[in-house]
Amino acid sequence: MWNMSGPVTRACFSVCVVSFAAISFAGCNKKTSNLAAVKGKVQLNGQPLVNGAVITDFAGGRGAQGAVKNGEFELGTFTANDGALIGQHKVAVTANDPSAGGPESSPGKSLILQRYNNASTSELTIDVKAGEVNAPTIELKSP
Repeated sequence: MWNMSGPVTRACFSVCVVSFAAISFAGCNKKTSNLAAVKGKVQLNGQPLVNGAVITDFAGGRGAQGAVKNGEFELGTFTANDGALIGQHKVAVTANDPSAGGPESSPGKSLILQRYNNASTSELTIDVKAGEVNAPTIELKSP
């Protein structure tokens, strides 16, 4: 018969319980409940931006990103299109001329002003609000 009252058994049991709890809750810190959908538009000189990327910088945690296709984007933080954390995000946008070469060439000429490539200099923001689909329109100018 097993002696369950010994100090080694109690220590082993405690380690097992703590390990089980740690494994069970390992994925729970992603703050997915603090995400809201962001499906927006990007315009360059009043026209839809054909392709590019939107990247956010969020002081309260992880930023989000999304590809721009035909002037539209959807942000994702932990997985594609899962939304962005609630609060104000600084925004960067990148967009290069896709006709500049093949897959091993340089990214090509930038289609937008250089300041938009950095969230610190772009002066662009998105205010992500809880409980709604956020639909910002980002207006850009070409160089």
